[in-house]
Amino acid sequence: EQSFSSWLKSRRATACGLLLKLCSGAMAEEDEYVAGTIATIGSLITKPKMTEKYLKKPPFRFLHDIVMEVTKKTTFGQGLFTPEECDSGNLSDKQAKLDFLNKAISVTCFALGESIDVSANKIVAGLEPEKTNAWLQRLHAAATTCAGEKSDQAVARVQSGELVGAAKEKKKKPKEDAPPPPPAEGGDEDEAKKEEERRKRAERKKREEEKKRKEAEDAAAANEPPAPPAPSLDDEEERRKEEKRQKDEERRRRKEEERRLQEEQRRAEEAAAEAQAAEARAAEEMRRAEEAQ
Repeated sequence: EQSFSSWLKSRRATACGLLLKLCSGAMAEEDEYVAGTIATIGSLITKPKMTEKYLKKPPFRFLHDIVMEVTKKTTFGQGLFTPEECDSGNLSDKQAKLDFLNKAISVTCFALGESIDVSANKIVAGLEPEKTNAWLQRLHAAATTCAGEKSDQAVARVQSGELVGAAKEKKKKPKEDAPPPPPAEGGDEDEAKKEEERRKRAERKKREEEKKRKEAEDAAAANEPPAPPAPSLDDEEERRKEEKRQKDEERRRRKEEERRLQEEQRRAEEAAAEAQAAEARAAEEMRRAEEAQ
């Protein structure tokens, strides 16, 4: 039993050691990409401040401020964004945020001539912060080495509609139908006749559907129970009289109830007064009897 307890303690110690190593490795990797961004972007701009909290899960406003400040500091990406996009307050919906990030990522890739493994969708969702930090570090490289002609060329490509994520987005879109082939020469008259025939068939079908709908409505109306007859003038007058009589009866009953309560209150007051007088008389008689003694 003692040897089993020793073995169990040993296994637990080993498991705890492995878990500690895994956690330490993950934290070291996390600290590494955060430190890399602080050493690059953090050395280029002073605001927003590169804090561990924001770099581990960068919010959109934080990234927007970084991109704007980098452009202001180095002129890299100048002219890329519209005046509305330069104000993060105008970018409240998800699509506007995605458009801004895709522009910023694309101009970085085009200027450096390389692809960056980062997704605007994942950034907005708060996922894959290590890839977001990797992009920020490449943004620093582009801003410090490609400002000027390379930046202008990259901006022009983005403004022309070219984006690094455009191919991925196209894959998600459904395949558009191919345009119909042009009519053969000399076939314009036949095509016109066919089109006229199609139009006539559509009109006939529409008239038939309208006729069926009207017949269905008539049948439904015929099956509905007849509406109750409207009350006659005499019945309406009788009803009003009955209502008036009931109201008058209610008012009379209330008045009688009020009179009854008033009468009971008066009698109670009289009884109280009489009791008080009797008490006074008894007290007077007792006083006289005491005097006579």
